[in-house]
Amino acid sequence: MKRTPIRRVSKKREQENRRRRAMVRKLWPDMQPGCVVDGCPRLADDVHEPLSRGRGGSITDPGNAVPICRPHHDEVTFGEPEWAYEQGLKVHSWDAPKREAS
Repeated sequence: MKRTPIRRVSKKREQENRRRRAMVRKLWPDMQPGCVVDGCPRLADDVHEPLSRGRGGSITDPGNAVPICRPHHDEVTFGEPEWAYEQGLKVHSWDAPKREAS
């Protein structure tokens, strides 16, 4: 009996990831932007979503994408630093812009 391996990501997520990569290339085509955290001198390693998917955000929305260095991205993603909310790098779902019902 031949076994079929489990997909690492779903087809839907794979398509979403392709759209995200295209969006990032369009936003920053020829350069690596600097980290948006106040006073940080590093170049950005990652693109961060202030409104996470769990809170209703989209990884393919250009308005929900900011360049950030890896150390700050880890701090913002795995912690709840108050400065991240103050600088708009984390958004509560109740503070998010309302989306139109489709």
